[in-house]
Amino acid sequence: MPVYIYQILHVAGIIMLFMGYGALLARSLANSDNAAVRKLGSITSGIGLLLILVAGFGMISKLGHNFTAPWLIVKMVIWLALGGVIVLINRKPALAKPLWWSILGLGTLAAVMVYYVRFQG
Repeated sequence: MPVYIYQILHVAGIIMLFMGYGALLARSLANSDNAAVRKLGSITSGIGLLLILVAGFGMISKLGHNFTAPWLIVKMVIWLALGGVIVLINRKPALAKPLWWSILGLGTLAAVMVYYVRFQG
């Protein structure tokens, strides 16, 4: 499969993850118990995480990167952190505002790892 397909799937996964978490955080901020929003946000973010993982590893292999490169390790840790955030969103709605900014920070750090750090070494 061409690398651009992996890139498209990776970006689609990122969009899905942030859309899903945005819906869940908005639900928490609105003090809503809407089960449909919780289900949609959880499914969307879960599929997004899976797409990010599969397409990311596909790109790593296709582009010939070393899996032990520091920027890749940081991105994998960020992926794990983003995967665990859903537990906090659903169980601790009072943390919605700090989680909103933390998720933004993690996404920004992931972008920095790819577009700045990767090209420095």
